[in-house]
Amino acid sequence: MNQDTFINILFSRVERAAVTRALVFVNAGIFVLLAVVAMNPMQIPSDLLIRAGGNFAPLVQKGEEWRLFTALFLHGGLLHVGLNMLALHQAGQVVERLFGRVGFLVIYVAAGLLGNLASLWWKPGPVSVGASGAIFGVYGALLSYLLLQRGSVPVEIFREMRSGTLGFIGYSLFAGFSIPGIDNAAHLGGLIGGMVLGAAFAQPIVAPQPVRWLTPRTLTGLAVVAVLGAGLWQTAPQVVRKFEIDSAYQQTIQQFALEEQELLREQAALMEALRLRRVSEADAIDKLERDFIPRWDREINQLSWRQAPAGQDWQRDDLVHYATARRDALKALVQALETRQAVWIERSRTLQVQADNILLQMRLRKSTEAANR
Repeated sequence: MNQDTFINILFSRVERAAVTRALVFVNAGIFVLLAVVAMNPMQIPSDLLIRAGGNFAPLVQKGEEWRLFTALFLHGGLLHVGLNMLALHQAGQVVERLFGRVGFLVIYVAAGLLGNLASLWWKPGPVSVGASGAIFGVYGALLSYLLLQRGSVPVEIFREMRSGTLGFIGYSLFAGFSIPGIDNAAHLGGLIGGMVLGAAFAQPIVAPQPVRWLTPRTLTGLAVVAVLGAGLWQTAPQVVRKFEIDSAYQQTIQQFALEEQELLREQAALMEALRLRRVSEADAIDKLERDFIPRWDREINQLSWRQAPAGQDWQRDDLVHYATARRDALKALVQALETRQAVWIERSRTLQVQADNILLQMRLRKSTEAANR
C-alpha cells in the first residue's frame, strides 16, 4: 500500500477527527474558566483544582471516585494545558482514524482513568490533574498498532510515526523522572492502558470500512485494563484518616492563632486602661479571672486533646507550653493586683518572657526544618 492510498483510506473511515477536536476544545475551555477564577493563567492554585474536581486521594477514597474522571480535564497552568493539547491534537487525529471515534474515545478515557489510579497508588498526597495519562494512552495505543499492524502502514509513514511516538514517550518519561512535580505514575499507567487497548483494538487497514471495536478481543483488552485498575484501587495506600487528622489539626492551629492574637490585643488594651486608671483594679481582676484566663484554658485543652500529624507533635506540645505560660502569667498578675506583692509582678514578667522564648524557639526550629528539606 502506498502513502496516498493509506491516507485516503484513513480519511474515508473518519473524515474529521471530531472527538480529538472536541477534547481539545473542552480541556481548553475548562482551563480558561479556571484561569479567570484564579486570575493567574500561569498557575492554578491547588485548592481551586481540588474544588473543581482534581484527583485528590483523601476525597477520592472517601467516596468521590468521580474525581478520577474529572481530573482528566483540569490543568495546573498555561504551559501544562498548552503542551498537553498540542500532543493530543497531533496524535489524536491519527489514532482516532486508526481505531474509529468510539474506539479512540474508549482508549482515551480508560487509559486516563488507569493513569489516575496509578497516581493514586504511587503518590496519594498532592492533588493530581491533567490529560497526560490519557494522552500517554493515545500514544501507547499508536505504538501497539505500529508494532502489531506494521504491514498496514507504508514504510515511510511507519518510520515517521515510530520515531515521533517513541520520541514523545521517551522524552516525556525522562522529563517526568528529572523534574519534580510531574506525575510520572499517571504517565506510565496511561501508557500501559493505551498499549493494552491498542493491541486489543488494532485491525488491519485493508479497506475504507468502519472500525469494528466491539469484539471478543477488544472486550478482553477492556477486561485486562479493568483488572489492572481494580488492583491499583485495592492496593492504594489509604490516606483518609491522615487527611482528617491533618485537616482537624490545621483548623485547630488556625483557630488558636486567631484567638491568641485577639487575647493579646485585649490584654494589652486592659493593661493600658488600668495604667491610665480608666478601669479599677477590681474590674481588671474580674476581667482576667472570668474572661482571659478561661479562654487560655480552653485553648490549652483544645490543643492538648488534638492529635497532631506524624512529626508535628513537638509543635502542638510547644504551643501547649506557650499557652500555659501566657495563662499562668495572668494568674500571677491577678495575685499581684490582689496582694500588691512585687514577687508576683516579677513572676508574671518571667512567665511572659518564657512564653516569648517558646515562640522564638518554635520559629527557629521551623526555619531549620524548612532549610533542610
